[in-house]
Formats: sequence, structure tokens, C-alpha cells
Amino acid sequence: MAAERWRAGSVLADRYQLTEPIGRGGMGEVWRAEHTRLKSPVAVKLLDEGFADQPEAITRFMREAQASAALRGPHIVQVLDFGIEEGTPYIAMELLLGESLRERIDREKTLTPAVTVRVVGQVAKAVARAHKQGIVHRDLKPGNIHVCPADDGEDEIVKVLDFGIAKLSPGMSAGGAQLTATGQILGTAAYMSPEQARGRMDLDHRSDLWSLAIIAYQCVTGSLPLTARSGVDLILAIVSQPMPRPSAVAPGLSPGFDSWFERGTRRAPDERFQSAIEMAETLRTALAT
Repeated sequence: MAAERWRAGSVLADRYQLTEPIGRGGMGEVWRAEHTRLKSPVAVKLLDEGFADQPEAITRFMREAQASAALRGPHIVQVLDFGIEEGTPYIAMELLLGESLRERIDREKTLTPAVTVRVVGQVAKAVARAHKQGIVHRDLKPGNIHVCPADDGEDEIVKVLDFGIAKLSPGMSAGGAQLTATGQILGTAAYMSPEQARGRMDLDHRSDLWSLAIIAYQCVTGSLPLTARSGVDLILAIVSQPMPRPSAVAPGLSPGFDSWFERGTRRAPDERFQSAIEMAETLRTALAT
């Protein structure tokens, strides 16, 4: 848990008054808060005290803030501040309304082709912006994608968050630290590319594109393409097991989506789509929306 002294009513850094906890991540908890001077709502992420004395954990926390701040755009969560207060690292960011894509899929089971195209298209814009600046997210999954209601009857706005394990370009590395080594696996197994599952340090933006293909598959079928009894078995499946044909899992899907998914999950990165925008544009045709 985050340091016990932080509770409802606590004021962090003399400007963020915590209101209530609204979520948890792998390394900390997120609070609804109010900027005491601007009287505006914000979200504050606090690093758990168990990680607060680990330099690598603090560097990853800083990396999340650094990457998000560098990628200001409509489809990336806006980071407002980063600091350490009484030994507790924190990130202040925009407060997102709505729900995660994971929650949406859990509730609705499957998404329509039109919604899937819209979600993937907006995620593609976010990761394309990241890739242009040499940033590979490495943990794209429905839990790190947020679907926000839009004003004035417009379509929902989709935002990508949690760049905590992102691979940054050399000039952006937090503190110059090297956080991964060959053979070290970071990320969420079900969405990992084969090169990420093998712990490859030289993976590039096309690893995120594999993850995006898995997300699209889950949106329209309501399931993951590969499952296993253990994480090790799942890793082995990712690097060697044939992918299912989506239309065999969800009858009614077009053969075009079968072809799109097959290309998106080719194990050789050179044989996949080469950009997020290309993926999104071809998905619209593949799902015939």
C-alpha cells in the first residue's frame, strides 16, 4: 500500500488534497484529488511504500511521468506533475471519467466492429505519436486504455496510459538508467509479442503493433487468442503456437479480419504491419465498417 499517512483529506505537496482512492496499479494506488489552488479535479498516483526505497521502482515511476509528459496529445493521459513528498513518489495527472477498455469488454462481452475500429484508431494515434519519438509502450492492454465520455454528443475519446515500463529513446531515459537486461521479461503476458516474451532488448515499435492486434481480436471475439495454465506455458504458446482464426471463434466476422489479424500477429516483425496508422486504416476495411 501507499504510505499509510496518505488518506482522505491529506494534502500532498501543498496543493493536492486527496479525496478517495479510485484504483490500483501494479506499483501503487490512484486517488481522486483536488488542486487546492485551482479547485480543479485531478488524479494522483502514489507509489506503494514497499517500492519507495527501490531506485529502479522510482525510476520506472519517473519514466511513466516523463514519457506521458513528452507525448502530450488528445489520446494520451495528461501528466501534470511529478515529485516525492515525505518519501512517497507521486504523479499528478488529469482525472479521467468513463471506464477502462477492460471494464467495457467485461460488461459488454464483445464490441461492435464500428466501436472496435474507433477504439483501435484512437489507440493507434497515441502509439504512433510515441513511436515517432522513439518510445515503445510495451504494456498495451485493455486495462491501460481508457474510454472517456465526450462532450456535445461527440464520439468517446480513447486515451492510453501507464508508460511505466516503456522503452524510451536514449535521450529520454530517466536518469540515464538502464532498467532491463537481456532475458528479463516485462509486460502482461497475454498481449506480449514473441520478441518481448523472449526478453529481447532490441524490440521496436512493431512489438506494440502485435499487442494492438491482440486487443482488436479481444474486442470483437470477447476472448484472448491464446490461453494457458501458467505464465510459462503462455509464453511458450506466444513464441510457437499457431494463432486461431477469428471467424472460427466468432462466426460472422469477415474473412478480411482473419487476414488482418494473421498479418498483425506474424512472429517476424518485418512481416507485420509497419506502423500503427497502417494497422488502423486497414482494420476499417477488414471489418467493413
